[in-house]
Amino acid sequence: MRYVTADRIFSGKEYLPKNTVLAITNEGVLTDLISEENSANSNIERLNGIICPGFINTHCHLELSHLKGIIKQHTGIVDFGLSVIKHRNDQSPEEQIEAMLHADAEMQKQGIVAVGDISNTSASIAAKKKSDLYYHTFVELIALNPERSEIVFEEGKQLESEFKSNNLSASLAPHAPYSASLKLIEQLSNHCYSTKQPTSIHNQESKAENDFFINKTGNYLRLYETLNIAISYFKPTQKSSLQSVINAFNIAVNTLMVHNTFTNKEDLQVAQSFHKQLYWCLCPKANLFIENLLPDIQLMISNNCKLTFGTDSLASNTGLSIIDEINTIVKKNPEVSFELLLKAATYDGAEFLGIEDQFGSLLKNRKCGINLIEENSGNYTIKKLA
Repeated sequence: MRYVTADRIFSGKEYLPKNTVLAITNEGVLTDLISEENSANSNIERLNGIICPGFINTHCHLELSHLKGIIKQHTGIVDFGLSVIKHRNDQSPEEQIEAMLHADAEMQKQGIVAVGDISNTSASIAAKKKSDLYYHTFVELIALNPERSEIVFEEGKQLESEFKSNNLSASLAPHAPYSASLKLIEQLSNHCYSTKQPTSIHNQESKAENDFFINKTGNYLRLYETLNIAISYFKPTQKSSLQSVINAFNIAVNTLMVHNTFTNKEDLQVAQSFHKQLYWCLCPKANLFIENLLPDIQLMISNNCKLTFGTDSLASNTGLSIIDEINTIVKKNPEVSFELLLKAATYDGAEFLGIEDQFGSLLKNRKCGINLIEENSGNYTIKKLA
């Protein structure tokens, strides 16, 4: 048994009183939180920094781990996506699994305990079954043409069942507004309601996404032309992509909006007035990698957005570390509350995934993960304590 305290201890929601002591078993189970005055143990470890629960990575693409270092930075989302399609199958299935296992090990080393992971295939099942991390897989569906929604929806349910038959949590998710019809979004969102599971969507990652919806112009026309996909049926809405699709979501389903780089105040207000269970995922390193821009964090905070963190994939990131994502936000927005960022990285991410009874907080008799955050000249690093 270890008895540990630090300069500050963050519960997942707030800082605990000073001199709080954590009792941790050798297996990493938090058995108690007590005040030092009430502790009869004299072998208390006193650490410099902030103790917090294990991190929740709400947006990852484990399947793309083998693309690390392959794709150029700052190309924009369309060319990034075309590069992923081009190189996705360059390596053998065995090499891809090996890359996933390395990525999984990196996340564990970085103090991550649970992951919301996007999957288009069953390729990640083998790696996830071997992992000590908790994975919830979002089976990602693509069909902008509403006439294809039924067949894609049925294929998605089959893949979802494959994950579940391997004792892995899973649900369905649309890829993005520009690649999923309103009919498909509504079908899968209602399906998530019936299975009591969350869903997710890439949202306004580029200016081109809004251009496509407002007047059917911009770079996504080049994407579909390059892929030889006809989109004559698509009609512009004269509204942003988010405002165009938000009504298709079931408002009783936890729904993650990912990236949000070009989301404005009107978008936030329209979306949140309709849907009260929205979560907004920050993937700042991937945003910089692809578009070299960040979402308006202050705008999101001022509009009471419930934030989470994601790492995106190794195709769009140099590593899979939540503390590195936090550092990116802090360096660009030093005025943002560090306590708010910690809550986004722990409790709010767990709440979105529906696992807050196990992860995201310092919970008694739970193996919730325990990290120590240290600061050196404004840069934060972590040590995994349990």
